[in-house]
Amino acid sequence: MLLDGKVALITGASRGIGRSIAKRFSDDGAKIAVGSRTSHGYEKVISEMANKGIGAKGFLLDVTKSDQVRNAVKEVIEEFGKIDILVNCAGIIIYDTPTWQTTIEQWDEMMAVNLRGTFLCCREVSPHMVERQDGVIINIGSSSGRGADDTFGPYTATKWGVLGYTTSLAKSLRPYGIRVNGINPGWVDTDMTRPIKPEGDPDWSTPEEIADVSVFLAAKAPKDMTGQFVDVFGSMSGP
Repeated sequence: MLLDGKVALITGASRGIGRSIAKRFSDDGAKIAVGSRTSHGYEKVISEMANKGIGAKGFLLDVTKSDQVRNAVKEVIEEFGKIDILVNCAGIIIYDTPTWQTTIEQWDEMMAVNLRGTFLCCREVSPHMVERQDGVIINIGSSSGRGADDTFGPYTATKWGVLGYTTSLAKSLRPYGIRVNGINPGWVDTDMTRPIKPEGDPDWSTPEEIADVSVFLAAKAPKDMTGQFVDVFGSMSGP
């Protein structure tokens, strides 16, 4: 029960990595605020949790909408009294478009979800953590944030942005006892990446393995570990 008594807000928690992190945190004793764009999304995840009914609740959370982010954070604090951990998992990717052929609409959509969404959630939760002089923020990056891609450049740009914003935020919040770190997954067996690799491909990591790393960052990482990303991919793997 590494997270007993903690409250975690997890965005993009209705599927993939976010879903696995929500379930794992619940198994480790945390109360979970499940952020999802639809009630159907968060209801399904809550039904799978070990402490459902007493330690988990869903919140409508479209990370691209500042008012909805603000309201969701307020509602989570009213429901649970605090937010100890924020995990930004919401993300999208658009495949099969050479970077030079990216449309304005594709660029704006990925920037809105992957980068602006991370910023908005951190922006709303940070003042609460500063007031309490405590907190952990975990942002999901990507192996794409460590190298170049030829067919989904906007996604790469958003993840490079997440890395830069995360390290800057960590430096800004360090004086208040708040740790800000991230995870860079490579290929993870989720619906989002399934169009590229078939289920069962040996290059896959599992969402549960990424959740293991998130527990380390939330509960076991050294107190002075901040502004760091854990790379969860081999030298030849990743998009």
